[in-house]
Amino acid sequence: MRTPGALLEELRGARIHVVGASGAEGLALLRFLAGDAGIEGIVAHDFSADLRAFARSFRRANTALPKDQREAELKALRRLPIELRLGEEYLAGLEQAEVILASQNWFNYPSNLPALPDAIARGARLLGVVDLAMDLFPGTRIGVTGSNGKSTTSALIRHLLTAAMPGRRVLQGGNDRNRQVTLAALRDADPSDLLIWEVSNRHLRDRPVVVDVGVLTNITRNHIEDHGSWEAYVAAKLRLVAGCPDAVLSAGDPVSMEQVEAVGGQLHLAGRDEDEGAWVEGGVVRLRHRGEVATVCDVGDFPLPGLHNRGNLLSALLACVAAGAPVARLGAAVSTISPLPGRLETVADQDGVRWIWDIQATTAPAAEAGIRAEGASRRLILLVGGDDKGMDYAGMADAAAEFAEDVFALPGSGSEAFLAALGGRVPVQREQDLDEALAHAREASRPGMAVLCSPGCAFFFSRFVDGGPGFARRVQAALA
Repeated sequence: MRTPGALLEELRGARIHVVGASGAEGLALLRFLAGDAGIEGIVAHDFSADLRAFARSFRRANTALPKDQREAELKALRRLPIELRLGEEYLAGLEQAEVILASQNWFNYPSNLPALPDAIARGARLLGVVDLAMDLFPGTRIGVTGSNGKSTTSALIRHLLTAAMPGRRVLQGGNDRNRQVTLAALRDADPSDLLIWEVSNRHLRDRPVVVDVGVLTNITRNHIEDHGSWEAYVAAKLRLVAGCPDAVLSAGDPVSMEQVEAVGGQLHLAGRDEDEGAWVEGGVVRLRHRGEVATVCDVGDFPLPGLHNRGNLLSALLACVAAGAPVARLGAAVSTISPLPGRLETVADQDGVRWIWDIQATTAPAAEAGIRAEGASRRLILLVGGDDKGMDYAGMADAAAEFAEDVFALPGSGSEAFLAALGGRVPVQREQDLDEALAHAREASRPGMAVLCSPGCAFFFSRFVDGGPGFARRVQAALA
């Protein structure tokens, strides 16, 4: 039997250093530890040169907060009883730390190296927001990870649990900036509450994340640069499900299925008809739980397109049942599910042409899933572009060859890798600017087609959209 808040009590009296004070995770940690929990003597580090630069960094890092709230949080942070070390004093005294609390991405900042690894090697304990969140929350903790589909699966679980368990509160946190919950709210939650946490590979790089129900959607080549090797990346993903009481894996993912022996608790398989599984049969979704088989809903009731989303639904259903949701109440909630923004989102439908924004498809497997989902009902014009992350583009290229009539490629090493895999099977037009690409896509489109922006590459948004109008407004301008 675990004791919620045990980790927090261990931190009291420890020499605590928080690295990345101006970031969103730094804010969450400092506001809770130094503010709500009243822990004194915390040293906070930020490589901003001075307080004015710190304020600018804070505003850039916390754009998920409304402007007024962001300014209020900045003032509150400055009033906390912490010692802030900036500029040339960045990481000064870190060798004295007993506990280092850092953002999940700390290792990608050269200024943190080798100081943090050296301190950890000397015995300092490395923690982050997720460790405190899982420690503080007294209810049922559901963790979701995977190379693709974790945000959609998390949203599906939240929707289904909210509908199927109306007497219990459902909280959500983790990678989705629009779904955040404070550490104080987690501490003050009721044991009957449920928490869904979207767990990134970086959370799992150094240590496990302890949950009651762990969901692993899939494992494909991604973020190898964060882990050093494919094997280390796979090992990181498995840390979520290896030790939890209930683990949900996708039977359709070969890499996950190679690792089933690593699961120590009850195994739930999405896509397979066996004990504690969910699958599609004869146009209906079925689920087996504790020896009983139930029909959940008709497949046609599920509004999200694509086989990949069907797999996300099966995983979400199993997670809900493992968390205690009554099977009989889940089916009615399936038809009211809405897609997440930026995930096969229709932003315009004009003159018989649908314009689809799939910005979360920044890996080749995710883009392949989007191409196949939309290509099943109409011919496509495909927009791609961005940087390569060591992807295998063969599957994405095969899907494009099958369903796309034209490819408009924006610059980037990922574009070049994809086009090499495509091998001239589809006409390609190279573009330097997103707005020109959209205008040319409009000229090439015909009624009954869709223009799909499913990049398949990293940094599409930051390179081609950020700093100007959003994608939907750019499409409207192209259609005007």
